[in-house]
Amino acid sequence: MTNATSNLPVPRTVTIDPALGGDRAQSAITAARQFYAFWNTGDIRHLQAAISPGFHDHTLPAGRPQGPDGPAFASGVFRAAVPDLTCDLEELVVAGEKVTARLRFQGTFSGRFADQTGSGQTVDFLAIDLLAVTDGRITDNWHLEDNLTLMQQLGVISL
Repeated sequence: MTNATSNLPVPRTVTIDPALGGDRAQSAITAARQFYAFWNTGDIRHLQAAISPGFHDHTLPAGRPQGPDGPAFASGVFRAAVPDLTCDLEELVVAGEKVTARLRFQGTFSGRFADQTGSGQTVDFLAIDLLAVTDGRITDNWHLEDNLTLMQQLGVISL
């Protein structure tokens, strides 16, 4: 396949509000697939195709820049710790101007994160995103990651 979306992750399941027009729903799905292709590969071209210049992160972690530079910064920091990071797009729900995504991140902690150096341990955690999409570009993001599981796997905390 040679079309522009052939190398983008395919969600395992997609639910679309029947009130949405097909073109609008597909535009939102393509933006989400571009965004998660970025998280899956670290390729900045996918990020640039997915988000608007006015992108706003509503759940911005401390130390991460706001706006379009934020996801690139976060990916760089995390890929320094987990160079083989992958992001599986488990589910998309498209309703109105919003896309909800259920994600699974996996990889091997072989780099450095905070004061921890990886020793090859597995990283496997879940996340949920709520994206606002306008004119085929992501304008806003609200996200929630299973940071407790992640921090345990990285050895930052123990229970």
